[in-house]
Amino acid sequence: MAEVPEAVAQAALRGDDERVRMGALLLVRYCSFHQNEKFSPWFERERQVLADIAGHAGALLETGGPRTNLTGLQDELKNVLEESDPDGPPFQAEVFDHLVFADEVIGFLLDPQDSVKLAQVLERADELAEVHEELGREGYDGSDWEPAELLSLEVRARTLDTGGDVHSAAALARSVGFARDYAQILEKCY
Repeated sequence: MAEVPEAVAQAALRGDDERVRMGALLLVRYCSFHQNEKFSPWFERERQVLADIAGHAGALLETGGPRTNLTGLQDELKNVLEESDPDGPPFQAEVFDHLVFADEVIGFLLDPQDSVKLAQVLERADELAEVHEELGREGYDGSDWEPAELLSLEVRARTLDTGGDVHSAAALARSVGFARDYAQILEKCY
């Protein structure tokens, strides 16, 4: 399993297209929880921008491009971030964290050769996975459900992604499966 520095070194061996696909897969994993009912009616703008981000990531993966719409998407995201309250109620703070992460990933997508940006988004992905796995274990008192092991799933996905497995249907399926598990934790714990 690849640690972040090793993953960044592996990614440096890949072309821009593969690095962009790595970033798009991260967006699929961490921004696809926009269907959560807790957005409505208070966070509709945040829901829409997350849906747009996840949709754009899916389009990047299906068609291989273009990245031309990323700047407009990032501008809209920044507008939403400016109007959001990072210290708001727990679900709002959670959404804010994911919007910040999406902004960082889009920054990487706009400059896919920047290894520092890649390292930052991979480290943040690890943090999000670890925190939400712990949240699922500690924050949900139902005995009929066990949260997914998100950190190990993230590390596995990163290892495969940086190893070049970003073009296969399995890469998207892996990220969609992760996103489903991730969204389930958010749904049960907020």
